[in-house]
This record gives sequence, structure tokens and C-alpha cells, in this order.
Amino acid sequence: MATTPSTPSAGVAHNLMEQGWFWGDADRSTVSQALSDQPDGSFVVRNASQPGDYTLSVKYNNQVKLLRIAVKDGKCGFNTDQLTHDSVIKLIEFHRNISLNVFNDSLDVRLLYPVSVRRNSQNGKPLFKKGHLQQRLILNARNDTEWRERLELENLRAVHLAFERGAKLYDSAHQEMEKAETLYHALTQSIRDNEVKLEKLQTVLETESVVVNESAASLSHSEMLKNVFVNNKTFLEESIRRIQAELESSTEKKKTLSGILVEISTKKENWKARLYKLMELRGAVYDQIDPSLSHKMGSILDAGAELINSEPTKVTQLLVDMELKWTPAQFLMCGASKENAANALIHARYRIAQLDKAVGLKREPMDGIFLIRASASQSDKLVLSVLYGERVSHCLIEQNEEGWGFEHSNVYLTTIADFVRYYSHFSLETHADAIKTTLKMPAFDPVTKDTSRPLRNGPGQIFTALPISTKYMEKALLSDDPTKSPESPEPRPDLWNSSSPDNRSTDSRLVRPTSFPETIPE
Repeated sequence: MATTPSTPSAGVAHNLMEQGWFWGDADRSTVSQALSDQPDGSFVVRNASQPGDYTLSVKYNNQVKLLRIAVKDGKCGFNTDQLTHDSVIKLIEFHRNISLNVFNDSLDVRLLYPVSVRRNSQNGKPLFKKGHLQQRLILNARNDTEWRERLELENLRAVHLAFERGAKLYDSAHQEMEKAETLYHALTQSIRDNEVKLEKLQTVLETESVVVNESAASLSHSEMLKNVFVNNKTFLEESIRRIQAELESSTEKKKTLSGILVEISTKKENWKARLYKLMELRGAVYDQIDPSLSHKMGSILDAGAELINSEPTKVTQLLVDMELKWTPAQFLMCGASKENAANALIHARYRIAQLDKAVGLKREPMDGIFLIRASASQSDKLVLSVLYGERVSHCLIEQNEEGWGFEHSNVYLTTIADFVRYYSHFSLETHADAIKTTLKMPAFDPVTKDTSRPLRNGPGQIFTALPISTKYMEKALLSDDPTKSPESPEPRPDLWNSSSPDNRSTDSRLVRPTSFPETIPE
């Protein structure tokens, strides 16, 4: 017999409630609606009507297909005669890589895209709090493999939140359209009703006018009766005037609403097009993620959906229009050393100068090169390290129920990736007057699939100190190795501290290396 909800098989249901794709007691129509705008391979698992069993809903050929997951004697599967999996999670992971056509010839699809539940009421999970999302933890990877995995998942979080924002605004436009259409139809019906009433009242008024005229000429009618006929005519005329006013008002409102409907329809179509692009971006990231990480994706997707549901609409509208310029792997650094972070930024500027020199481009050293790392002194905070001029500034970032933001600021963004996107558009001088730049360039290159060498921003990576003056950048030799020193000898330390220009060497390379003061101490 299948196990019942009160006595579930610990193995079959192991960690099931932690999976974002498990929707608990959600009904069929709710799940079908959620999958309607998803690509083929999107899926959801929920409790089946048969106690103890489950139902897999998967999108295939633009239709939502249902498969019962039978449970018996601590095993589960799609066929009661072939229950080969120890848990629902293992069954799902198996079909992430193996098509369902091994069970059903007409279902040639893999379970590629888990769809996260958007409403806690659908599966009875506790309300998600933003403060529970400790993104700082990803910066404590123990080795390069773990670091790569965490960066992959963080990139998934970024693109999934972008999709959820697009979905939220599309849903909002759809609801706005429904309300406007309901009002439009109500006005149309009101106009029709008033036109019918007006036609009938005008017919009655014509008759009443004849009666009044005949009564006035009649000597047999009393004055009281004549007054009744006159009053009836006056009442009808007033009713007609009132209905005509309502008719004119409703007609004008309908005309205005018609224009609004066109605007909403255009907005909805634009959001729909944008949503499809975000869906494609999310799908591309899904396809690149190592299948072994599938069991970790559910909690990220579930948390992401809840974050966007509780995010103020004005924040959603602001962020959804901001391009996803960089992946988290390009600006996150595994480590807490401010000296190493400063050197990493200098190396980045050095690499950019080399590329400029290679193409013959002459410009001032780039400002706004940045990275984000853990705070060495405060375990619950992150630090933005940013290069501006010849100063590296280190600014504390804290997390509260609204998200991530500079310490003691009034701007908090849902995730660190959102924080970076925001300050790539708005100057950091809103936080510190001395940092007159936006975030213009992350310190690290995009991650490649080549795992033969550790990532530059990974655990244990050390960046050597380099000077960063304009003169140095002009004379830096073009090299594939940004840590390689110029051929000419380094300036002597005793000349760096010379106070009189007359005592300095005429060599233009002799420029004091930059020190690294903090705008805000850690």
C-alpha cells in the first residue's frame, strides 16, 4: 500500500519540502497556469489525490502533461511494477538527464527547468524572510571546485530574479488589463441600458405631451388632474436629462478608457516580449549548470520567487530595466583581505591598460573598477572595494529585511547582484563624496569551463603589489601576465619620499606608489 501523509516514507520524501519545485497541496489548475508560460521541460511536483503518492506536471509540446509518482514500500516511480528510486528527489534528478520517453514513448522531454512555488499558501511553507538569505556565505568557499559551484548558483539566482521581475510586471500588466476590460465592458453595458431607457422614456414623453395638451384643452378635466399630467411630463423630462447626462459621461469615460486599454495592451506586449528574453537567458544559464547541482537549485529558486513577491513594485520596475552586465563571478572575491582586494583592483586596471595599448587607445586609467568581498572584522557584512583615481576605497555593505545596502544608507537592494546593477547606474558619491564614479568594470574576467587552473578570485589567490600611477601605466610593457614587472628597475624607495622636486630623479617612472586609505573603516 502507498504510504499516507501521516506516516510518510522518510526515504521517499527526504528533503522534499526543501525543494522549490515541490508545490505541496497546490491544485491542478494552479500548477497548469504556472506552467503555461514556461518552456518545454519545465516541471512541478505536488501531492496527488491518492494519499502518499505525488503528481509530476511537465510542460511538453506547449501542453502540461501529468504523471503519477507511485510510492510503495519505500520506493517510488512512474509504474507500480517498476519502483526503482529511493526518493522523489532522486527520481527527478534521474530524469534531469534521462528523457521521460524511457517510461512513456510520447514524452520525449527531460526535466530541465524546475518552477518555483510563488505563494507560500500553496505548499504550507513558512513565510520567507529576506534576512535569512546570507549571501556572505558563498564567499567562504574552501576550494576552487566549491567556489565554482557557488558562483554558478549565484549566477542562477541573478538571472532567475530577473525573470521573476519580468513575470511579476507582466502579471501586473495582465491584471491591469483585466480590470480595465471589466470596466470597459461595464461601461458598454451601462451605455446600452441607458440608450434603451432613453428610447423608452422619450416614447412615453411623446405620449405624455399629447395627454397634457389634450387635457389643457379639455373642459371636463379638473385642474388637479391637469396638474398631475403636467407633473408627470416634467418628471419624464428630468429623467431623460439625467439619463442623457449619464450617457454622455459613460461615453466619454469609455472613450478615455479605450485609449488606456491600447496603452496597457502595448505595455503588456512589451513585457511579454521582455519576459521571453529573460526566459531565454534563464534557460541558457540552466543548461550550463552542472546537473549535480540540481538538488541545490530548488531553495535558490524558491527564495528568489518570495523575494520578488515581497519586493516593492517601484524597485522591481527600476531593476528590471537595468542590464545584467556582469556575472557574480566577475565581481565576487573569495577572501576578506583588504590589501589583496586593493592589489586585485590594481591588477585589473593594469590589464585594461594593456588591452588599451594593444589597440592603440590612449586614455586616463579607468576608474570604477570594483569587487565585493567579505568583511575581515564583521562577519555579517560585505565590503565593496572600488578604485577611483589613485585611491582604493573600502565601503561596508550590510543586510536588513529590505536587502543589501551601504551601512547606514537608505537604499537597499534585494541581492548583491542587484546592488551592483544599481550602483553601475548611480554614482557612489551618493554614499561617499570622495568616490565620484559609478561601478564601471568588475575586477575579474568571466569564468570559463577550463578547470585546469584555479580562478583568479578564488580561495587562496594572492595578488602582488603594483604601482598604479599614470606614468607607470604609460610605460607598462604589454604582457599576458599582469603580475610581470616592467623591464626597467623599480624606483628606489628613498626617492619616493623626497620632499623637494629638485632632489628627484628625472626618470618619469619615479612616482610614489599609491597608498590605500579607506573612505569608511571596516
